[in-house]
Amino acid sequence: MQQYLESLNLRKILLIGLFFRVLSIIFSKGYAFTDDHYEVVVLAQNLLDKVDSPFTQDFLVNGEAYLFSLIYPYIHYLIFGICEWFGTTNPETKMLLARIVNSLFSLLSIYYGYKLTERLSNHKNDAKIVGLLLAVFWVFPFMSVRNLREFVCIPPLLMGCYYAVNQKLNNKSVLLSAFWFVIAFVFRYQIVFIPFTVGLTWLLSKTNWQKAILFGFGCIGFYLLTQGVFDYIYWGNPIASIKAYFTFNADAKNIEIYPNGPWHRYIGTMAGLSLGLSSLLFFAGYFKTATQAGNRRMLFLASLFFFAFHSYYPNKQERFILPFIPFFLILGVIGFRDIYESLQNKTWFRTTTKVLVYWFIVLNTILLCILSVTYTKRSRVESMNYFREKGDLQNFVIQNFQASQPVAIFYLDKRLDYYDIDSPEKLAALPNELKSGKKVYPNYLIIVGSADLEARLAMMKKIFPKLQYDTNIEPSFIDNIAYVLNPSHNHNETWFIYKIVR
Repeated sequence: MQQYLESLNLRKILLIGLFFRVLSIIFSKGYAFTDDHYEVVVLAQNLLDKVDSPFTQDFLVNGEAYLFSLIYPYIHYLIFGICEWFGTTNPETKMLLARIVNSLFSLLSIYYGYKLTERLSNHKNDAKIVGLLLAVFWVFPFMSVRNLREFVCIPPLLMGCYYAVNQKLNNKSVLLSAFWFVIAFVFRYQIVFIPFTVGLTWLLSKTNWQKAILFGFGCIGFYLLTQGVFDYIYWGNPIASIKAYFTFNADAKNIEIYPNGPWHRYIGTMAGLSLGLSSLLFFAGYFKTATQAGNRRMLFLASLFFFAFHSYYPNKQERFILPFIPFFLILGVIGFRDIYESLQNKTWFRTTTKVLVYWFIVLNTILLCILSVTYTKRSRVESMNYFREKGDLQNFVIQNFQASQPVAIFYLDKRLDYYDIDSPEKLAALPNELKSGKKVYPNYLIIVGSADLEARLAMMKKIFPKLQYDTNIEPSFIDNIAYVLNPSHNHNETWFIYKIVR
């Protein structure tokens, strides 16, 4: 192990990270969550197509402002615009380019995580371990090709921290730190707790309080020049989206519609992400830095503040904690190094550490190889790809009584007002809806999931007597596992497609 670390350098670590990200670029299609598709990809295409109402109406707070920043969707707007400028409207080509851009951007987290660790630690191998972890931590290549605000904010967040811990803290470092923290903020608002804690630490310092004032004004200025400009152009108020975000997320009715959980939920999430037993090493190292002075403690408090807020806030979704993971890994490695040096003369400690390290390496490697090539939400995406490539789709009916399935219309490459039958009441109203002629008459039926398939098919045959089986689209292996583990929130089922013959 020591010999391998000695052979590594930053360039090699970046190449390792690039290798797994290329695998994800090629094989890890689809999307992971609702927001990374509908609130980024679909929104960008809506803006490009100049549709009358490009925003998800539930997120247009009081009809006044959209609650997310438009900067990240507009990056995809540019990506898709470039594709169309070169004459391709193929959604798969657009998403391939988006995966390339997002994954290459994520390499900055490896670079700056490595450089940040060099500034925090006196041991040269700590930076190599951290760089390697950021390159091949089992969820990172997969997440790098998702269009996820919680992940894309990580590179600028680490860049802001890198400049903030400069041993020779000068005005340039302070302003660069402010700039990159603002970029991270406009991608993901909740990271505000990290730069806030950094600024507060400086303000309470006898030597850096003036830097804190410069940092505060720098953050305000850079915000007004970035997010403020977008908000003013769109909504007539430079803080419109922040106000809308706070209003939406402070409403108990909105909180209730999302997964809620106890305050300790994310402790279990971090233990699971760091692979169970091996999480003991990271937790021990992370909390060790709380006892240390200077920049280590500052970043510990900053990241802990972020973690504590999400633990307090009722809405609990695993992706919310993604920006915390690099801090957990960086401080965990640095802190555990100090613990190890003080206890390495004890045989039981050396043996336990060795076992837990190998436990992590083996499990991480297995999961990394699986997840890096995983196609998520496959049935939703491939069903639309199937229709697009077949070329004869006029309209379709989708029937699912278990849960309303978002349809990935983006991959169809045309807009349809389809028939969504997610309740017996809507099924009963379907014949009249068909007769009204308000929508194009369908020539395909999709039945989602195999539960009571024959009975549901019989219901549909009463309306469409001449149904012909066409094909079925299977979810991916990981989609199936996610559904088994949490069927109430991971609706990844087989989609059965039938031809409607009149």
